[in-house]
Amino acid sequence: MDVIWVHLDAVSRTHPVFGRSPDARAVFVWDAADLERRGWTLKRCVFLHECVTAMDVEIVAGDPVDVLSGLGADRVLCAETPNPALQAVMDALPGEVVRVAARPFTDVPADTDMGRFFRFWNSAKRSALRRTDEIA
Repeated sequence: MDVIWVHLDAVSRTHPVFGRSPDARAVFVWDAADLERRGWTLKRCVFLHECVTAMDVEIVAGDPVDVLSGLGADRVLCAETPNPALQAVMDALPGEVVRVAARPFTDVPADTDMGRFFRFWNSAKRSALRRTDEIA
């Protein structure tokens, strides 16, 4: 059985990961401890919940490694991400983990500090604000 792990960096039913295993069980792990560490407000958490609910995927509360390991999947498919915390979860999962890339909407140098949005945005805005006909 395949499981698709929907994580914070790919809350979208249009992500290519869903095309890799159409019959897979799609799961979002609500990690309250991580959201608290990030300092997310109730308003932002409600928005996230509404987005995930609209995707029609299963929502399970807990630690992502514990939850995903306990599902008994042969493979865990997930969206590729530059987020070190999410990569650490992927690395800690037992069995096969398939990281599926999506076409990026912008070009960001690999050494960009992802700790704060505006540091990221200052690196990304030049390529993110191109016209559609300029995107290769």
